[in-house]
Amino acid sequence: MKLLYISSGYGGIYHMFDQWVEESFIDSPFSCVKIDRESLPTNMHKIRTFSPDFVLMMIGDHVPKDVLHQFKQEKIPIVLWMTEDPFYTDVSAACAHEAQLILTIDEGVLPFYKQLGADHTHYFPIPANTRVFQKNESPEEMCTYDIALIGYPYSNRIKAIDTLLQQNKWRILVAGKEWHRHLNKSRRHYRDFTLITNWLSPQQMADIYQQTAIVLNPHRPAQFAFNKNKAMIQNMSLNNRAFDIAATGSFQLTDLHPPPAFSSFAFYKDEDDLIKQVEYYGSNAGERKAAALNNYEQAVRWNTFDTMPQRLYDIVKSAL
Repeated sequence: MKLLYISSGYGGIYHMFDQWVEESFIDSPFSCVKIDRESLPTNMHKIRTFSPDFVLMMIGDHVPKDVLHQFKQEKIPIVLWMTEDPFYTDVSAACAHEAQLILTIDEGVLPFYKQLGADHTHYFPIPANTRVFQKNESPEEMCTYDIALIGYPYSNRIKAIDTLLQQNKWRILVAGKEWHRHLNKSRRHYRDFTLITNWLSPQQMADIYQQTAIVLNPHRPAQFAFNKNKAMIQNMSLNNRAFDIAATGSFQLTDLHPPPAFSSFAFYKDEDDLIKQVEYYGSNAGERKAAALNNYEQAVRWNTFDTMPQRLYDIVKSAL
């Protein structure tokens, strides 16, 4: 099956996603050609010569409308992978009518697309790259941090870190841009607190996960002010960071009740429960290791860039 992959046009981690997706199609059920979004108008002849069975792109809002129109005219099916759901549903809804198949990273959005008339919509999370996020084989005593959180300072993450810092009994690392606006004073008050404010590469993230006893993974809130989610669709699925952490064999605590397929993932209900969970798992290495192993097996068995092409093939074959 011939696949045309169009780069997302987004910056940051999307450069890595584009690279990992392209690499995953080597030795896969697909013969794949990748074209950068910027060069699409000058490559239409190449695309026609290749004659793809379908086009895959993330979200699709950065692809020129006239190019999408040409795909439809030439009866090349468009598959949109909505990798910012549910937080950009205003944007993805505007693109959805262009697609013959929609893949979404969050199960909470499936009814939304069906209401828009999308007949073929599937849950398809961003996989973990197990060449970067490799299983942690280090002994437990090698942990540098008791707790680590990597990511943007959403309100629920700020509350979680503030709550834990006030206990003043754990070695805590927080990494991500904008955290200095909230935690600069904490640098002075807490001796065992590490704050990293520069962007981290996926490999640097993996290294931190492997050095940490408990990785915190609070999810982005549906109510975040800069979301484009007028429908206020609540996220129901684990984020891609959950799969990355699990792939390293590290233990994580999330604030999202996991779906049945990922029932081994530990979660907390509120800040009081967070303290209880951290104290419990922090002092029970066996429980922590057992949960991390189950997370690893559930994530790596199903959702990696190695398994992604076959899953995509099965979905496309049945839908298009």
